[in-house]
Amino acid sequence: MRRFALLLGGPLLVTEALRARLQGYRLLAADSGGRHALALGLPLELWLGDFDSSPPWLQQLLPAPKEVLPREKDLTDGEALVRKALGLGAEEVLLLGGIGGRLDHTLAHLELAFHLAERGIRVELTEGLTRAFPLLPGGHAFPLEAGRSFSLLPFPEATLALEGARWNLPPTPLKATSLTLENQALGPIRVRVEAGRAVLYLF
Repeated sequence: MRRFALLLGGPLLVTEALRARLQGYRLLAADSGGRHALALGLPLELWLGDFDSSPPWLQQLLPAPKEVLPREKDLTDGEALVRKALGLGAEEVLLLGGIGGRLDHTLAHLELAFHLAERGIRVELTEGLTRAFPLLPGGHAFPLEAGRSFSLLPFPEATLALEGARWNLPPTPLKATSLTLENQALGPIRVRVEAGRAVLYLF
């Protein structure tokens, strides 16, 4: 499987567990996401962007092949990086620094994640502590450990069903609700999206 970790500009907590997980992933970075490569101590296959967010010291310290984009363009550096990964045949994408930090960037990255999922790509977003998964219509199983906290969010509306949790849910139309926040897994959970889109958020 062609697995890519895309380093985006949001916050990222670097841990030994994350470094171990990234073994076997091809690392690409978008602009200021390059700083995460330094923290991870892992080589970058490509560093892409207009580099308006990467200070000179970072560009001097980080040895990586660069692809410079124009500053005036109709897509973000993160979107350009996703396109690059797709062009390289990505089958699984981990968006590091894809959530947390600026709300506008988090929402844009979630839309990117849905774009990938719609193309059949396995995708996850994380800032090193929490994890988010875009859910399209159909059934989804997650092998969670008992006691794991999660929220299930319509994005922006969905008909959702949930099994395997402290508070299960029959098929229910949801929109802008707190009903599905802060649940706990009893073990593996099963989510069914009967209509719309949703996000599973593990914390």
